[in-house]
Amino acid sequence: LGSEIQFNIGHTINTESLEKNLVLIDAFDDVEFDSVAQKCLDLLKGKVISLVTDSQHLHQVDKVEKILTDGGINVKIGKGKGQLNDGQVFGCEFYPASQLKKEVDAYVFLGQSNFHAAGIALSTNLPTYVLDPYFNEVREVTEFAQKLKKKATLAIYKAADAKSFGVIVGLKEGQLSKVFALKIKRELEKEGKEVQLFALTDITNERLKNLRGVDAFIQVACPRISTDNQFDKPVLSTPQANALLKILRNESIDEYLEIPHWL
Repeated sequence: LGSEIQFNIGHTINTESLEKNLVLIDAFDDVEFDSVAQKCLDLLKGKVISLVTDSQHLHQVDKVEKILTDGGINVKIGKGKGQLNDGQVFGCEFYPASQLKKEVDAYVFLGQSNFHAAGIALSTNLPTYVLDPYFNEVREVTEFAQKLKKKATLAIYKAADAKSFGVIVGLKEGQLSKVFALKIKRELEKEGKEVQLFALTDITNERLKNLRGVDAFIQVACPRISTDNQFDKPVLSTPQANALLKILRNESIDEYLEIPHWL
């Protein structure tokens, strides 16, 4: 951009800056969770749950924890790791949730984002509920998450029949995973596959249609591109690519998404 300093607003992490000229500014939503938190008490009373949220609602965690605890729910909050604060998840990073999956019955996500909540459900294989303060409703996303998993798994098996692959590196900041791209290229070539490397800023079905002679793609930019979008050909994420290699080697792919970090 040619700027001397950049401000990133809203992506709260546990540091003030990632680079010298990049300043991170917290942006919290002032919506209240009191009403919707009361609604889930009967549903989850007596259960052990992990409370998680995204960047915009971190400041509400303690208040909601008290409401749920007073209502007879055993609440646990996972410790932050890497960039994540306690109880915080990203769309592809779930450490505070994953570390508690053997200790809880379900997850409760504060916010409106099925995107984040489905990721939690996929990475833990446990029931996950959204406390949506905007519509004042409690909804379970487990079934929705399983549909995403079925689609992702089908894409892996379709890709296993492919002879030629395109491995895509993202050009957006934070998506330039060259090391894994080169690694997956080598591993596929060991399995007798033809592999080309591509670099794209936007990975869409329309753009991929222009890349000829490729049966399937692996993109190392963002795992949610593969799980949350529709493509004419298989477009695998990093966890899916690792599962593909296991299939090609006649190994099991059980729990391939049940990891705390999808990159």
